[in-house]
Amino acid sequence: MGALILETMTWPEVEAEIRGGRETIVIPFGSTEQHGPHLPLGTDAMLGDAIGEAVAARLDAFLAPTVRIGCSSHHLAFPGTLSIEDDTFHRVVADVVRSVARHGLRRIVLLPTHGGNFAPLGAAVEKIGPLPGVKLVAFSDVGLLAEAMLGLGAELGIPAEEGGIHAGEWETSMMLALRPELTRMDRAEPGYTGSLMEGMQTMATRGTDAVAKNGIFGDPRRACAESGRRYVERIVERVLAAIDQA
Repeated sequence: MGALILETMTWPEVEAEIRGGRETIVIPFGSTEQHGPHLPLGTDAMLGDAIGEAVAARLDAFLAPTVRIGCSSHHLAFPGTLSIEDDTFHRVVADVVRSVARHGLRRIVLLPTHGGNFAPLGAAVEKIGPLPGVKLVAFSDVGLLAEAMLGLGAELGIPAEEGGIHAGEWETSMMLALRPELTRMDRAEPGYTGSLMEGMQTMATRGTDAVAKNGIFGDPRRACAESGRRYVERIVERVLAAIDQA
């Protein structure tokens, strides 16, 4: 059957699908934030659109609109970045979850595609508490995303420092696969390519600009669309496996 795109449907169509046994919805959580001089501000949200739809298609689920503003305070030094506080994010998650649970959806998959949303999502779910008859599957460990990307990067011969964690090789490759018209490879340049752990600690405490003045954590110059398709497939596979285990 594939994914049902919620925002394109009418309410009677949604009601009929739920009554017919469609009980799962996938809700992606992206961001609007800087991604270096070569990627658009909506990169994480666009990845949420595509990865969310692929996951929903495999689950025969509804796909909710991607939440397009997230917890991005570490990028606020760069113009165009939009950010909400953790408490605001918690309330958004709770309100959206309760909305869909009210209408009879019994499995709700919360899928971040922005690193800064993972930990706040875990806290949000704890605050929601139990919802009788509803199974929440929330991806709150950024390690799942990092493992998928860095693992495949190693298979492709991309060092972890080049793949990076923000606007580097793997994220740029995915955008070349999904939205090439918005990917400015003529502006791609290396950013911070030092220790991932040290860089992440600095970014978390002092902001991304303290790590890289161009906002790039990695080196996107070897990005390509074929690698991007493989990265997307790897993420979808890992997400589906985790949902099955849940």
